[in-house]
Amino acid sequence: MKKVSNADINILVVDDEEVVLSLVRDALEDDGFTVFTACDGARALELIDENRFDLVITDIRMPGMDGIELVKRIRDIVSGVEVVFTTGYANLNSAKEALRQGASDYILKPFELKEIRAAVNKTVEKIKREAESRESDRQLDRLSDLHRMLFTVGDRRTLVTISLRFAMMHCESNRGAVVYWNSNNADVRMLSIVDDEISEKKLPEHVWFDSVEQLNLSHTEEPVILSRDHNGGFPGSLESAGLAPLLSLDSGASNTMPVLVPVNRGSSIFGFLTLAVDKDSSKLDAAGLKFLTFTAHQLAMSLENLEFLEEAQSAYTRLKELQDETIQLEKMAARGEMSAEIGHELNNFLGVVAGNLSLLDYQLKQQNYNRLEKYVAAMSANMDKIRQFTTNLMDLRAISTKKETVYFEKLITEVVDYLKPQKRFREVDIQLEPINDSLPFEADTVHIQQVLYNLFNNSADAMADSETKVITVTAARNPDGDTFRVTVKDTGAGIAPEHLRKVFHEKFTTKEKGHGFGLVVCKRIIQGHKGSISIDSTPGQGTSISIDFPLNLSTHEIPVPSANPRAQTGSTRET
Repeated sequence: MKKVSNADINILVVDDEEVVLSLVRDALEDDGFTVFTACDGARALELIDENRFDLVITDIRMPGMDGIELVKRIRDIVSGVEVVFTTGYANLNSAKEALRQGASDYILKPFELKEIRAAVNKTVEKIKREAESRESDRQLDRLSDLHRMLFTVGDRRTLVTISLRFAMMHCESNRGAVVYWNSNNADVRMLSIVDDEISEKKLPEHVWFDSVEQLNLSHTEEPVILSRDHNGGFPGSLESAGLAPLLSLDSGASNTMPVLVPVNRGSSIFGFLTLAVDKDSSKLDAAGLKFLTFTAHQLAMSLENLEFLEEAQSAYTRLKELQDETIQLEKMAARGEMSAEIGHELNNFLGVVAGNLSLLDYQLKQQNYNRLEKYVAAMSANMDKIRQFTTNLMDLRAISTKKETVYFEKLITEVVDYLKPQKRFREVDIQLEPINDSLPFEADTVHIQQVLYNLFNNSADAMADSETKVITVTAARNPDGDTFRVTVKDTGAGIAPEHLRKVFHEKFTTKEKGHGFGLVVCKRIIQGHKGSISIDSTPGQGTSISIDFPLNLSTHEIPVPSANPRAQTGSTRET
């Protein structure tokens, strides 16, 4: 922290007696102060406009403008100026007014120079304490600002660069560097800034750490000033120890010296910060070095937090991989179970057919021809069930797409217009909210129609027992400007929380006759269009399904193909 000296204090002396001005100016200049004089209030105000003053010494009774009025005018221009009043006409009223103006002292004329010196020294000590306190507050504010900046950074290079610039700014240095490494004491790098030019290079690990041990730097907790030898250079032991890369930052000027600050936190050391600082700088006093230590500790804490974050991210990645593997195993197990159930269902159908065939053969042999129609009809019905069952299984075939630029606002309008007349929607109020934005995207029209039909059918089924049957559809661009969201919301029975987590699982359904593949296929179609789907549902209040698709922002107006339901080749209804 910079100490305030007498030379930093500007004093304005105002008096209508020239001899008083001369005596006070000479006495205070002998004490090292910077002194200005004015013979009246008008000249004093001119000097106030042109200079910065810390203390004003003014006579109270002067022609034209008295000292009390002058101080009021001065404080209208600049606040915080200390005041010492002098007067040869002391009375209670003038003393009260002086106190009201916040006077630091009140001196009676004629005075001795030791009196004026004592009053000035007492006031200057107050000024210095307040200045040092403000500087301390500014340094704390700067450290707080540094902490906030470092808190938002997610990579080592940026952390190091910000901290180095901060330290250089504090020390008024144009050369600095940070040597840092990772938690495994590997990948040693030196980032340097010379005249605002940033460079980074890799250092030999064994050379660097050998030098750290050789000079016992690994146990250093306070800044180290690297002293020059009698020739103005650095001892050969420092360069041979591996510090040459850091010493090379020195400009060679005899009035600068490198300051080495350990970047450590407790017993953990993350690197070293080095600055070329003017050896006469006040930044090299105890307070300045302490400030550098705090800066280095902030950097060490941020580097340590970054290591923790990277470890957490790595652990999360490993956990996610294990989770994906577990899910894949679960899917394989589910498919195995599903295959067994498919075989079971087909065997049931075939068992009915085989039984009727056996009875048919028996009746033929008995020549009971009037009973044959019954068994043929039963077999035909079961063959239809097998055909329907296998058709449903086809919903899980590989999805091939033929995409083109379509406009969702047109597509959804045509889908809603098609659905409204259908029997299952005659008691349902489908409300399509106005779409104010153009929503072009790359899509396979048939597949997107399949998704929408499935969502509407699910909503209609969910509202079968509801008094209010309303489906609300909204579509709009998302705040990011790159995607849009369509939401289908119903007033149906809703989905229980324990079921909501399973809606995209194969084979899961809450319907009596469902196969549980509908939403699975919908999700696959949406992902094939680089989109995402989410469901929010409250039992007894309804379900809201939202789909986000990426916009095609480079397109021009292109007509959308007609949403012809007869062109559909399959159904993706959730059952």
